[in-house]
Amino acid sequence: MKVLERDKTNVTEHQLAALYDLMLTHNDKNNANKILDLFEKLTNDHFHVSFTGHFSAGKSSIINYLLEKELLPKSPIPTSANIVKITSGAGVARVFFNEQNPVEYDEPYDIDMIKDYCMTKDSINQIEIHTSENIVPEKTFIVDTPGIDAADDADRYMTESSLHLVDVLYYVMDYNHVQSEINFTFLKQIQDKNIPIYIIINQIDKHNDHELSFSEFSQQVENSFEQWSIYPERIYYSSVMNEHIPFNELTEIKGDLFRLLNDHKSIDEQVGDATTQIVASHRELLEKEYEQSAEQVTSDEFNLTEWEAIIEKINTIDEKEAQFEAE
Repeated sequence: MKVLERDKTNVTEHQLAALYDLMLTHNDKNNANKILDLFEKLTNDHFHVSFTGHFSAGKSSIINYLLEKELLPKSPIPTSANIVKITSGAGVARVFFNEQNPVEYDEPYDIDMIKDYCMTKDSINQIEIHTSENIVPEKTFIVDTPGIDAADDADRYMTESSLHLVDVLYYVMDYNHVQSEINFTFLKQIQDKNIPIYIIINQIDKHNDHELSFSEFSQQVENSFEQWSIYPERIYYSSVMNEHIPFNELTEIKGDLFRLLNDHKSIDEQVGDATTQIVASHRELLEKEYEQSAEQVTSDEFNLTEWEAIIEKINTIDEKEAQFEAE
């Protein structure tokens, strides 16, 4: 596999605090909150491994297997509709709603109730499970995200999820949908964000060796990624339904995942990359605001002060980008 080079961009807590204030001044609460997330991540040294993938590819079942505990719903339809963060901690489950205050449940909480929350799309924003069992190393998080079935799902994930917090991404594909264009399009975008990618081709129990040898199938998979110029850290093959099937790499996935969690590299570069992307998103928002104002201007209603204020905002964020590069 080709190794991608990445530019190193580190950022300090002071810079994040300054960016947060700047974005709030520009009324960009969405990106300001993402910067606040990064501040907390950097301050607490939190390492996030996110699992996403094609709809009904068995992502939640794999997470349950790897953690040796059934924490997530694994019914194929419907699947997890919210972000679920799993970590070891105080023995509580926290449910974050879209329009009301969070609710916290102490262990032993009703896991079936938590599963029901995972299925709810409208009112639940995020669920955090801080199990008192030592499931994952301290300060590390396993994140389960909604399945991706279409371009709209991918766009939503890219813009609304906790992608800015992700240090490593595991992408789970159904054996029968490896060649789905949405997989490659999404992964290309993730790779452009400098997030390391691990691929899991799940449900290989569907493979029929009489139609195609497994070595030929795996070669086709690698060729497809090469054609799209996507270079994952590794491609795994798995089946939770039949653990003893040939070529099943569940044991390797688990071993490599926990080595990654225990011996992960510094999060500084990932925080720096995420900050750069959020700043670019903020700048794009200001440019759209500028363009909309320009379109609304007529000879009778030209507000020079308002227009110059928008230009000043754009110049301010340009100066911040130049400052990051210089530092």
